[in-house]
Amino acid sequence: MKTCLLLVWLVLAAVLTLPAIAEDSPAKAFRIVLKAYDGDPQRTKDYSKFSFQIDTIDLRQPSEFLNLGQMIPNTKFKLVKFVFKEAFDEKQKELTDVSELLIVNTITGQTVTLPFNKVVDASAANARPAPAK
Repeated sequence: MKTCLLLVWLVLAAVLTLPAIAEDSPAKAFRIVLKAYDGDPQRTKDYSKFSFQIDTIDLRQPSEFLNLGQMIPNTKFKLVKFVFKEAFDEKQKELTDVSELLIVNTITGQTVTLPFNKVVDASAANARPAPAK
């Protein structure tokens, strides 16, 4: 009977630790979106005063409105650079915003580009290494 209880206890302990192991897995997806920004990038090149709406889909936290140089809460990512871009959309026959926000993992130095209004997997497997200076 003691052996059976010990076996049940070991199995239960193993099952309870599995979610903790899975959460720490580096292969876990981390999706992030640049949803909006304030200011008119056509009038100024000083984007340091702009606020950027960042949605972290997999973290289940509210949208954050951050400036360049700030950390994305509960992540290792920092907002580094904003590039305003427009492209002509043949379907809609007008210019559309295709701006990009560059974020960097402060621990590994890997960079991730967030195109405007597109979901990006920012996990380490999909991040690009930082460019050489």
